[in-house]
Parts: sequence; structure tokens; C-alpha cells
Amino acid sequence: MFLIRITAKKYIIFLIGILMFCFIIFSHNAAGSENSINYFESLQKRLIEDGLDKDRINELYKRPEVSFEKKGISRFLVHNEASLNYKQFTSRKSIRRALKYMEQHQKALESSEKTYGVDKEIITAIILVETRLGTLLGGPFVLNTLSTMAALEDPIVRNMFWDEVSKSSQLTRKQYERWVKRKSSWAYTELKAFLTYTDKEDMDPFAVPGSYSGAMGIAQFMPTNVLAFAKDGNDDGQINLFDHSDAINSVANFLKHYGWYPGIGRKKAYNVIYHYNHSRPYVDTILKVSKLLKSST
Repeated sequence: MFLIRITAKKYIIFLIGILMFCFIIFSHNAAGSENSINYFESLQKRLIEDGLDKDRINELYKRPEVSFEKKGISRFLVHNEASLNYKQFTSRKSIRRALKYMEQHQKALESSEKTYGVDKEIITAIILVETRLGTLLGGPFVLNTLSTMAALEDPIVRNMFWDEVSKSSQLTRKQYERWVKRKSSWAYTELKAFLTYTDKEDMDPFAVPGSYSGAMGIAQFMPTNVLAFAKDGNDDGQINLFDHSDAINSVANFLKHYGWYPGIGRKKAYNVIYHYNHSRPYVDTILKVSKLLKSST
């Protein structure tokens, strides 16, 4: 009986071990299957078909930094501009910091004002609201953000992402599909512009962080605006939106393009700034900050 009890005990332990081993293998495979899903397969094919270098695209999307940006895109999906706290930018503390910024970058601001005719206070106000004067630049990689949104054009990827966001969002499937239809096409255009920009400037795409919409740099330019309006403000031969001089001149060039001129009235100034961000609270804040800065100098 003693030998039988020992054998039975060992057999039970053996069975428990087998079950634990199977559980570990199953869990590993389940996690691995999620990580091994190539969300960007159809996107890569599309980029290559549109003329981007095949080897570059394939190598880029093999890198370990590549990820499907679920969290950030989920935030963008329910983003509400009007709910943002814009009052923080007109506080005494914010205005003091902005005045200090104007002192630190006086040369670049005055040069851009002379070249483009855009008030230095307006430029400073935009940089204050966009990135708190260049102090908030971290975030997901722009490549991952834009790739994720662009990849949603694939029905399989779109359905998988809906399974995720539907758990925590009050959006209906119809609202989700409408958002995806609009944003995936837009993101694809921005992605191609981003890849063009980083290739032109010989930059590592994974060295560029951005917002959850894919905007980047001190002035938060989208890649298409980088190609169209970004300027080399410090004459170093490179356009780097993480450099203050480049960012300042780029903002000025953008605003001039949309109609800014010295002595512009409030109504026309409002319309020009609206091109920068299609938000009335945003424009009101920029104009108010600019007025406070002018009255403080």
C-alpha cells in the first residue's frame, strides 16, 4: 500500500506538471500570436505600389520599434478640441514663461518677423499652446501613429481595432467607420509625406516622436505641412522642427502663406490662425495670449 500511495502521489504531481506546462505554452502562443500579427502588411504593399523603395519599406517595418499604436489612436478617436483647458495658457505663470522664451529666442523671432511679417507674439503664442514652448515633445513615434491610422483601411485590421475600442468607447460602429474612412486616407497621405521628409533630411524615422495625431516638433507640424512650409531658420542646411529657429521660421512662413501681413486686423488674423488649427477656442486663445504678451513688453 505504501508503494502504491507513493506512485499515485507522483502520478498526480506528474499530471499537475503536464497541465502547468500546457498552460504556459498556450499562454505564450496566445501572446505571441498577438505580437506576430502583421497589422501593416497591406499598408507596406500599398506604399511599395505607390513607388516607395521596396527594400526601405520592408526593412523599416521589420524593426523592433514598429508597433500598432492602439492607445494613442483610441485617444485621437474620441478627441474633443472644445473640452481642452485653454485657460491655462493665459495664466500669469504661462505668460511669464512665454516672455522669457521671447527673450531667449529674440534673434530668431525678430528675424522671422522681419522676413515674413508675422508678429513674434503670435508665433510665441502658438508654440506655447502647441508644446508649452517646446517642453512637451515626447510621445509615440510618428511612424507608428500614422501607420496605424493608415492601416485601418484594411478591413481585417479595422475589425480587430474595433474589437478593442468598442470595449471602452461609446461610439457606434457607424461613427467608427465614418471616422476611419476619413482618417485612414488622410493618415496615408501624411505617412508618405513623413517618409519623404525623413529620407530627404537623412533622419531615422524612429527618432521622431509626435502627438497622437502624428504632429511633430516644437510647432506640431503635420508632415505635409513640413514639406510645404518648414524652413531652415538657423542656416545649418537641415530642416529640423525640433530646433527652435527652424520651428519659429516655419510657423511664420505657414501664417504668411495663409494671408498674414503686418498690421492685419483681428478678423483676418482669426481666419489665418484657423488654418493652423480648426478650433475656435484655439484661435481665441492664440489671439488672447498674443495680446497679453504685447501688453507686457
